[in-house]
Amino acid sequence: MTATGHGEPPARATAAGDRPTTREADARRTTTAGGARPATTDSSARPATTDTGTRPAATDSSSRPTTAHTNTRPTTQPPSADRRHLRGRLRTAAWLVPLAVVTVLVTARALTAYVPPDLHTSRVPLRGELHYALLVAHIATATIAVLTGLAQSWPWLRRRSPAAHRWTGRAYFFAGVFPSALVGIPVIGLTPLGLSNQASLAVLDALWLLTGIAGYRAARQRRYADHRVWMIRNYALTLVAITSRLIQPLFEHLVAAQLADPVSYAGDALAAGHDIAGATAWTALVLQLIAAECLLRRRAGQAARRRTTPTAPPRRAQPSAPTPVTPDVSV
Repeated sequence: MTATGHGEPPARATAAGDRPTTREADARRTTTAGGARPATTDSSARPATTDTGTRPAATDSSSRPTTAHTNTRPTTQPPSADRRHLRGRLRTAAWLVPLAVVTVLVTARALTAYVPPDLHTSRVPLRGELHYALLVAHIATATIAVLTGLAQSWPWLRRRSPAAHRWTGRAYFFAGVFPSALVGIPVIGLTPLGLSNQASLAVLDALWLLTGIAGYRAARQRRYADHRVWMIRNYALTLVAITSRLIQPLFEHLVAAQLADPVSYAGDALAAGHDIAGATAWTALVLQLIAAECLLRRRAGQAARRRTTPTAPPRRAQPSAPTPVTPDVSV
């Protein structure tokens, strides 16, 4: 038994070649000849400090690694493209289907007076056979414009069959709008329904022809956005004949209520008829122009909102803050 310095208890004698256990090595630290304390290499021992006084990085296998916990909250996904397309189709069908039904029914009823051609069934007072022939040609070409324009309004035709859309558009303009507007010029001069009615028909005919030419030129120059704008206005003017037939009973009722008034009509049925024709034509023209501009402004607003409101990408799971590791400051 040998005594050690610094008041430490005597070490237990070991046999030759025996080494003290790890627990005993942790319990006491022997000093070297130079007085420096050797660093332990055991994995459970405390790391020793270097000569510069800094502590080396911990390589102990018992140190806890920093773990990142992911946020498992469900994220809100934007609506799929298929659902957006379905809602858009339903909104389009909500106004296009009733428009198509009403347009076809009113057009078919108007054609019953001229198919087959008969001077005695005409709803417009005639000045002769030439007037009737021009009137029938005007109505026939206008009917082509109404039906082909209705087909052009269907979005499915533009998306799925561009070639059919182009040929239908050519038929709409060259077989419908253009010849009907040209034939309508002498028809307007021969229509005996008063100057107010003739003025409204002349304004309608001029706007119908000019907007059709503007739309056709825009398509030839591949300015398709302008082409769509002009053709919406043009088809709105095409439907003036449909709107006038729908609102005519209202003006007939209003005028009939004043027919016996000595100040208004004094029982003059001819003056009352001219007033009904003029008021119906002007009102239908103004209503269709307003409807076209409202539709164009609505589409422009939707396009602006799509440009300024980008689609939000799916939210990614954000990692939570890492668990802090308590530093070991023991010596």
